Amino acid sequence: MGRPSGASSEYAEKAVRMLEAARFDLESEMFDKAVSAAYFAVEAALNSLSVSRQGTVPSGFRSRLRLVERWFGEEFRREYALLHHARVKADHGRSLTSREAAEDALRVAEGLVSSLLRAPGGPGSG
Repeated sequence: MGRPSGASSEYAEKAVRMLEAARFDLESEMFDKAVSAAYFAVEAALNSLSVSRQGTVPSGFRSRLRLVERWFGEEFRREYALLHHARVKADHGRSLTSREAAEDALRVAEGLVSSLLRAPGGPGSG
């Protein structure tokens, strides 16, 4: 299967833009939105790598979770799962997200996005 670099590049750009949005939301004290944008930045980066490596986008969180564990190991999977939990809580929970929780989510997302976009076979590896 060929490398559909157009789609991969678009997902990579979306990941970068979502991180920018998360930073803006954090600075604007919109902490729930910051957590959500941080999570979706990681999802876009993972989609980018998946398209580069296997030509497809994973369908759903559990598929993404299996991919990150296979490609990056348990620690990466754990961080991704915790970020997902924070996103669900921010989007659907009763209470508002704290500044500290939003800062943590953004820090984790920045690290995961960087790893995903620089991974072998990904958009930033060549």
